[in-house]
Amino acid sequence: MLSAKENKINFSGVKIFITGAAGYVGGMLAELFLADERVARVVALDMKDTGDKFPKNDPKFARVTFNLGDDGWQEAVLKYGRPDVVIHCAYVIRQGFGRKREWQNKCNLTAADKVFDFVFASKIPRLIHFSTVASYGARPENTTDHWFKESDPFREEKYLYGVDKKIIEEKLRAAYSRAKAASFPGAFLPQVLVVRPCAISGPRGQFIFKRFGLLQMVKEGLPIIPITGPQAARQYIHEDDVADIIFLMAFGGVKGEYEIFNIAPPGFLLLKEMARAIGKKTIRIPMWLGKLGFAFLWYAFRGLVPTVPVAINSYTYPIIVDGSKITGFGYKYKFGCGEALAASQGRYALKAEELKRKSHKKD
Repeated sequence: MLSAKENKINFSGVKIFITGAAGYVGGMLAELFLADERVARVVALDMKDTGDKFPKNDPKFARVTFNLGDDGWQEAVLKYGRPDVVIHCAYVIRQGFGRKREWQNKCNLTAADKVFDFVFASKIPRLIHFSTVASYGARPENTTDHWFKESDPFREEKYLYGVDKKIIEEKLRAAYSRAKAASFPGAFLPQVLVVRPCAISGPRGQFIFKRFGLLQMVKEGLPIIPITGPQAARQYIHEDDVADIIFLMAFGGVKGEYEIFNIAPPGFLLLKEMARAIGKKTIRIPMWLGKLGFAFLWYAFRGLVPTVPVAINSYTYPIIVDGSKITGFGYKYKFGCGEALAASQGRYALKAEELKRKSHKKD
């Protein structure tokens, strides 16, 4: 299917369309693609105005402000020419506090349907879709000895982030299967590449974008780290590795019609090891008390702290994945889990240090 003439990409002037460009990953990718001489155009879409995040008057850059769950963005994107690569990063991660579920469904599920329809209808050569390892499910039977592979089923049933991403992957697979069944030999089909990252970290995320989440709360908000399970663990992938893997995919370094990749470097960190690395002490508490603490923070801060009560499962039970499949295409992880967590190395390290120095001077 990938040999169809209309599926070819001219790598001397690639046009990239990125959704979720106001977010951590989408914004980073848009910035890096703009700096790449092989790229002729970057169209960045978000429901928030991204105008202050990118260089003004850059002829390679176009921004589109839309909720993907609405209609009209498709024509606005195609105004800049048919993209060669669509990178779907847009997603409302946090379960909305006080917002109707319908709004989140629109932003995530309906939006995904529209993006996938756009790719097939517009004959986009390549789709890179961001999923998550959370969909494997944080369950009591999980151990750090079991490393999930791409062939393992998704089992998450309660945590909405994992549930919705599971549904979205099912939608994508169904859309691809329908298109393939309806096509004739030599007909167009996009290459579909699904990435399932573990937790993403690095100097841009921690100090420049200042992504607020559980990691920041643990590092800065809690004097003592509660441990709710003996095998509570995390994997972290450095933001540079995420970007470099996406670049490899965008420029044709991965073969196959429909491929799924866990992306995570070898190894993991137990929460007690993470606490030690950031100079914190730990205390072992029962899971029910941890769940009560999550609920208190969730309701007290009205969702600003990402501790929806059911998320205590992912805090307690490990989801450790095998991220080696991408290495079969020649990729070598540049940073380990500990280096991603430390966030002191990488392409954004110098800028992060400058910002920290300026902040200290103001204080």
